[in-house]
Amino acid sequence: MKAYILAGGLGTRLYPYSLLLPKPLLTLGSKTVIEHILDWITSYKFDEIIIAISGRRWAYDVVLKDSYNGTRLRIKSSEKPLGTAGQLKWIAKGEQETFFVSYSDSIIKADLNDIIKRHKETSAIATVLTAKLKEKLRYGVIEEEKGVLKSWSEKPEVSYRVAAGAFVFEPQFLKYIPEQKYGMNNAVMNAINSKEKVLIYDVESFVDVGNIESYRKAAYEFAERFGDIP
Repeated sequence: MKAYILAGGLGTRLYPYSLLLPKPLLTLGSKTVIEHILDWITSYKFDEIIIAISGRRWAYDVVLKDSYNGTRLRIKSSEKPLGTAGQLKWIAKGEQETFFVSYSDSIIKADLNDIIKRHKETSAIATVLTAKLKEKLRYGVIEEEKGVLKSWSEKPEVSYRVAAGAFVFEPQFLKYIPEQKYGMNNAVMNAINSKEKVLIYDVESFVDVGNIESYRKAAYEFAERFGDIP
């Protein structure tokens, strides 16, 4: 079974940091983001991990070698960014068995063995890893009916689920991705609209480092957890 890491985005939401290094090679604590992701992925015995990028191969070659924690590692570069699903279509073309996919800007805590076991026990074409989040709104929320105020909740806390940035797919999922730049949400909805079964799996926790605000927050959290780095 193979695992794929999609790292082909331009990282524009992390400018100017990602102008110097690709987003997955920014650091959190003593390791790069992609090394934290690889630590998690190699907790499952995949045959191979393939990292899909779209440029600056030299930077990855400095950090990564041909294996990680005993698992074979391969890096492939597309000519241009293809979107998350578009890049998956390109990198996993010809895949014949169940495979795992991770984005390159989410650090997840979850039991990969259990995730893959549960997926394989079902007839689902995909399992989407999700996270439950709570957030206190910045404003009071007004509810009305025909212009009459019915309730006023001052800065309530709301709960919701988000996609955590990792998946288990069957190879037939790839048929729902056109040969073009394409987003994963659209591909998953194509499958659902075609009556395919798509499951969710709630992770224990995840750290998003996809934009400046979330990366700074994660960096401070790692610094508090591990102390200053020499």
